[in-house]
Amino acid sequence: MACCAVNCTNRPSKTGLHFFRFPLGDYARLDQWMLNIKRQNWTPNKTSRLCSEHFESHNFTTDPRGRTCLKDTAVPTIFSLEEPKPKRRCLVGIKDTVSGIPTSAVHSYDGVAYVDSGSIDKQSNVMLIEDASKHALLAQDVSHNDTAFTANVCEGVVLGSRVQNTTLSDHCYYILDSPKTLKRKAHVLKEKLYVTRKKLRMRSQQTRRLKSRVTSLKCVISEVQKKLLISTECASLLETLADVPQEIFQRIQKKKKSVFCESMKQFATTLHFYSPKAYDFVREKFLLALPHPQTIRKWYSSISADPGFTVASFAALNSHVAEQKKIGKDTVCSLMMDEMYIHKQTEFDGDQIHGYVDIGGGEIENVVATQALVLMVVAINGSWKIPIAYFLINSMTGPERANIIRESLVRLHAVGVRIVSLTCDGPSQNLAMIRELGASLDIMNMRPYFHHPEDNTQKVHVLLDPCHMLKLLRNVFSTVQVLFREDGQEIRWCYIEELHKLQEKEGLRLGNKLRMAHIQWRNQKMKVNLAAQLFSSSVADALEYCEQELKYSQFSGCAATVHFLRTIDAAFDVLNSRNPLGKGHKAPIKPTTKHRATVVLEETESLLRGLRIKGKDNTLVHVYSTQKKTPIYGFIACGRSVMGIYEDLVEQPAASCRYLLTYKLSQDHLELFFSAVRARGGYNNNPNVRQFRGAYKRLLVRHQVKRGTGNCLLRDNTTILDSTTASVNIARRVDVEPVEVLVPEEDSLSDLPDVDNLSEYKEAAISYITGYIVKKMKEKVTCMPCLQALTSENLVHPFLALKDRGGLQKPSPDITVVCQATEKCFQQLLKANGGRPRPGRGTTAAIVTQVLSDCSEKNLFPQLHSHMFDMCVESNHVHVLVKMAAAWYCKVRLNHIARRETDKIKEGKVVRKKLTKLIHFYGD
Repeated sequence: MACCAVNCTNRPSKTGLHFFRFPLGDYARLDQWMLNIKRQNWTPNKTSRLCSEHFESHNFTTDPRGRTCLKDTAVPTIFSLEEPKPKRRCLVGIKDTVSGIPTSAVHSYDGVAYVDSGSIDKQSNVMLIEDASKHALLAQDVSHNDTAFTANVCEGVVLGSRVQNTTLSDHCYYILDSPKTLKRKAHVLKEKLYVTRKKLRMRSQQTRRLKSRVTSLKCVISEVQKKLLISTECASLLETLADVPQEIFQRIQKKKKSVFCESMKQFATTLHFYSPKAYDFVREKFLLALPHPQTIRKWYSSISADPGFTVASFAALNSHVAEQKKIGKDTVCSLMMDEMYIHKQTEFDGDQIHGYVDIGGGEIENVVATQALVLMVVAINGSWKIPIAYFLINSMTGPERANIIRESLVRLHAVGVRIVSLTCDGPSQNLAMIRELGASLDIMNMRPYFHHPEDNTQKVHVLLDPCHMLKLLRNVFSTVQVLFREDGQEIRWCYIEELHKLQEKEGLRLGNKLRMAHIQWRNQKMKVNLAAQLFSSSVADALEYCEQELKYSQFSGCAATVHFLRTIDAAFDVLNSRNPLGKGHKAPIKPTTKHRATVVLEETESLLRGLRIKGKDNTLVHVYSTQKKTPIYGFIACGRSVMGIYEDLVEQPAASCRYLLTYKLSQDHLELFFSAVRARGGYNNNPNVRQFRGAYKRLLVRHQVKRGTGNCLLRDNTTILDSTTASVNIARRVDVEPVEVLVPEEDSLSDLPDVDNLSEYKEAAISYITGYIVKKMKEKVTCMPCLQALTSENLVHPFLALKDRGGLQKPSPDITVVCQATEKCFQQLLKANGGRPRPGRGTTAAIVTQVLSDCSEKNLFPQLHSHMFDMCVESNHVHVLVKMAAAWYCKVRLNHIARRETDKIKEGKVVRKKLTKLIHFYGD
């Protein structure tokens, strides 16, 4: 890194200097910088820097960490356009003893020796300069009028270039190296040869060790796991990739620069997803044979609706940001993350089996996905939202979730989207994620924000979704029954129950929505409206009226409960404001309402901090020190984060918003997206992986950023996702253009162990399946001789006679042989993979190729021999029939295997079926 100014040679090694980037995002200031630098035909990039010597002192400032930074209006004005004078260096190889010339008078520049004219003896016409090899050149008749004497040094001999009337010796052998010099050079060459041989020997040893290391991928995974860089789940995922070691070794040995195979891509994306540190460690160990992290980020950008980061969403965001910059507006958004539970099911779609864990690099293991982790961006100064990624997971630790958030922030920053907040719910994995990102939710030392990974001056505030915190607070209140305030007054759940009993007895409600569902909330504990209607001013008003006006004894002393309900209701309204014209606590936060919102949030924080419950020994302990602490610091963190976001967006000199609607920070936007996904399935509100992917794609295709009432300006219609062709959608997850499915040599089924002959049971089942395959093939085949070759007049197997009721197809013996050969390939495949099919594409193509190879040696379809020779080689109908039959058999078998895997998953008690389907149809 060097200074980009003209004739400036400053480097970072020089003390007291600071280097600053060019303001690539500020076009007006960038033009001023370029005008002052005066460099022709040059454009700065991300790595270009200017040193601090080109700025005046008033342009500098200091950040909170004590580092020197430039002000937003800083422009370089100090430049020197004069060419630097060449530096003189002492002549190397010339002794201090120079005949007739002082040592200080000899200089060199660019390999040329210069002698000051004043140092030449005016009385002598002979000057002798000795070199390190004791050789000398006699320069005679030096002109006394010459101002300087120039000598070129070459191979230890000084040659005069400005010597007039130079007379050389009669002999020329003086220019050759002496035996001593030759001996010295030979010794140097021997030393170099010894060093080279030693390096070659060390390289060979390193290659042998590396070969033994990559022979077993389990060794590498265990080494990374010992360093605590990956979790146990990540290790089990990576062990399923058996083709990686050979590919790594080939790339190291042969310096292979071709494209990475699918297994290598899956290994790289999986390891980098779970731990970038572990990936850097493994990549360094394998001599950079693994792809660069920047390359992996390109692979993550899959097309259509495949798991991973949605490229179409980022393309739409990039276009939207560019349009906003034209009118001088920033794109300020909130990032939110949540999981949606999906149906545990494996399903074959005609190409591959779906239902396994997928983090964007392909289905790589036999762990069935149970959740879809979705990330969504919601505009704060606009009225649009868009999902940017989803991942099919089974479970995920906090550090792994933190890696996803960092990657999302990096990608959004790259397209110009400013993220000011992160919203999630409160499970332990998310709390660990927040700590990993750098925020702290400790009640005694709360810092609910972390710095942006691409810009340390920008804060990303953390919010635990207020709706989830409200439900958790309701759960705590109902479970402990009695909460104690700081002043000792009691907040009792029994008042809520007594109010419900009274309203049920009287048959009328006192202006509230309290009913049995609010009391027995455990049957519908996920509904937010039940908790919001419980913590409401209407319930507080009813309790207060019953105590003070009606004088009911069962409501005596409910003042603390009334105050508690109203305080929580006011805080929830402040954290859930959605209307720019709202009144009271539901009004947006702006300069005129800031004080009121601050008072409500501070009062709520004081109340929650002082809440206590009875411990095991009947002593009062604070709720935030127990396991029920999540809603306490969740509400406090939300209040502080909301005010921090308000200060960053509204109170700054160049404010991006005129007011803040806190509903923009709520997780409701993502929950509504999940509702739309579930609603697409009709009665099936628990979609599997394929159904979720289809719904996700269709929601993106028809989603648009519509014009609406934003915080600052109305938004134009912006298309989020364009429809893509089906060929591109099914070709490959990562590559943009469709490619043919290739099966590596190491995946060849011929290398798998042989199995025994098929049993009679399997032969009977195959004969029955063959009849179905013949029926399907007859719908596609139009050649009459081939149609006749598919069937036979006699039954091939006695089982068909037992099953035949007059409508079964009677397959020919040849087509039965093809199906039996296909079954043998399946048995080999299952035996090699522990009784499970290999996930991913290419299984059908590999089996069909192997069956065609096995059947080529058999005399199949003899009635088509003459017909076969009537066709060209590419249209061999015998091969066409074999491949078609094998492909249909693979489809039938893979569907069966997928259903069996689903049955194994559901061996236990199906809780969801009991709680939904049976209850819906109870009594029918």
